[in-house]
Amino acid sequence: MNVNGIFNPENRFFTFMDKVMNLCLLGIFWALFSLPIITIGASTTALFQYTLKLIRNEEGYVWRSFRKSFVKNFVPATLLWLGAVAAGLFLILDLYCCQFLPFPEGIKWVARVVLVSLIFVYLLTIIYLFPLTAYFRFSIKKTVGGAFVMAMGNLYVSVTILVIYALFGVLTWVFTELFMIWFAFASSLSSHFFRWVFEKYMALDEEKANSMEEKIEKL
Repeated sequence: MNVNGIFNPENRFFTFMDKVMNLCLLGIFWALFSLPIITIGASTTALFQYTLKLIRNEEGYVWRSFRKSFVKNFVPATLLWLGAVAAGLFLILDLYCCQFLPFPEGIKWVARVVLVSLIFVYLLTIIYLFPLTAYFRFSIKKTVGGAFVMAMGNLYVSVTILVIYALFGVLTWVFTELFMIWFAFASSLSSHFFRWVFEKYMALDEEKANSMEEKIEKL
């Protein structure tokens, strides 16, 4: 047995534990910077800035990466967060008001089904907003449009991500004190799926660009 290999800080065990500790720190930073509530969008974007690199071993120092992303993406991420909250409250309020509509019960149920479907689409879309902000330099309008297209175009992946957060939500319910840690781990696991989707669309763009170059060369 190679004793030096066991205690080598670059072996798989120590590398794994280092990532676990970094995720714990990341979760704490996310919770602290989310305390004003209005900054949740910026702190979530900063969290994804790190986890999207972590899964490819491209991450740097946790604090440096988090702080830099928080400052850089503060304005667009905050606007996206406020818009997402407003849209969510609007849908929930509409669903609540359905029971007071002066229409037959059958029409009320149709309205409820439509609103529940819209809420489902809304949830699938917002889970892409902050990873997209962290990974690309899009305008707010393009980020929202891209989030919707990617969520609907990769429905099975989007639902899988939603299930991941639901499962970690159960852990949060049981171990509430560690909610920030569970969120960091859920985001890290989800980042595998997010990055796969992002790279898929980047590859399509490259194919289109190459195809365009070929057409130009033939002219």
